[in-house]
Amino acid sequence: MSAVTPTTDARVSLHVDSLAAGGDGVGRVDGLVVFTPRTAPGDRIGVTVAVEGRIGRGTLVEVEQPSADRVVATCAHYKSPDRCGGCQWQHVAIEAQREAKRRMVQDAFARIGRRTVDLPSIRGGAPWRYRRALTLAIRRRGDRVWAGMRAHDDSEAVFALDDCHITEPRVVATWRAILAAAAHLPAGPRLRGTVRWLEAEPGFVLEGGESWPALDAFLAAVPSLGAVWWQAEGRRRRLVADRRAAAVPAASFAQVNAEVAVWLHETVVSRVLAFAPATAVDAYSGAGETAARLAAAGVAVTAIELDDEASAFAASRLSAPSRAVAATVEAALPAALPADVVVLNPPRAGVSPSVTQWLARPGGGGGTRGIVYVSCDPATLARDVGRLTGWRVASLECFDMFPQTAHVETLCVLEPA
Repeated sequence: MSAVTPTTDARVSLHVDSLAAGGDGVGRVDGLVVFTPRTAPGDRIGVTVAVEGRIGRGTLVEVEQPSADRVVATCAHYKSPDRCGGCQWQHVAIEAQREAKRRMVQDAFARIGRRTVDLPSIRGGAPWRYRRALTLAIRRRGDRVWAGMRAHDDSEAVFALDDCHITEPRVVATWRAILAAAAHLPAGPRLRGTVRWLEAEPGFVLEGGESWPALDAFLAAVPSLGAVWWQAEGRRRRLVADRRAAAVPAASFAQVNAEVAVWLHETVVSRVLAFAPATAVDAYSGAGETAARLAAAGVAVTAIELDDEASAFAASRLSAPSRAVAATVEAALPAALPADVVVLNPPRAGVSPSVTQWLARPGGGGGTRGIVYVSCDPATLARDVGRLTGWRVASLECFDMFPQTAHVETLCVLEPA
């Protein structure tokens, strides 16, 4: 076994101790922490190590002794030559995946948030065919058009997707219909598309291209599409076709796992109502599902959402004294406070420092008695909670919204310290 030096690659044998937040296995050799993709906790592996500063990046050469938590990946794309980067953990048993996610959240709070928390619970549903949305890179070379994921170790390598085992079959079928009509897509070698099946008909969001002269031909070729949004190069996204029976804002954010999303939503509403609030703010409210539930329970809710279409849909579900505000949370939150409870459900980047500054004011945001924070990234959640001085973690729960991947949804309830 070669010694690991700061300047050369070396072949070493090491034991994988745990799984990191990005999905890599973590081991140590000669005092160096080594991160290696496609490994499982308990594996003994042979790797080549490239030293980058104070850490090592491992490339798996062979599994010398597999862990009891290692399983055979279901999807053919996960293996060579495609090496799909859409999933990180198909080679890890689902029970071990969920245990790793619990520990990732606890570790993020300790390292980033400087908060000591108990190991959170986790709830998960079906490990396969759960996604009702799928985003693919679309590539064109000559007359050939294909769509797929990028390789986990090469962001420019896009393979042609045949099937995605974590995605609902109807979403995959819609993608096949779109690719059959690929000749009618905008010109250009690099496009990006998302199929979302949230209601009775699928929606399609296309990004890229400067003009779409064959839009009508595309719509005729894919009659199953309920709505199409297009974001041309350098422009804002706009609705270019709407054949839906009901105008649900399918281009705005919605959880991809319907089964677990119901559990999470019910838990969020329950945690908010446990404060017996008269007023609440639903920040990053989307189409207003949570705001509508709270309003129906007698809470006066201010739903804040930047997406105009989603905010308008939320407004149609609310009546005075509840209301919907189309704005950034940073801009609208000060006027919405004081409120008994604030719900935060931001994108992966978390909330801006100004939001935590408002909520960390003496008295907890001007009298706020609870913050219910839903997060898809343990690191940004822990960072934001660390900024919320004067608040303590009352409860922490994980939901396995994304099996076979290293992502986890977390619900954190905070109360004034």
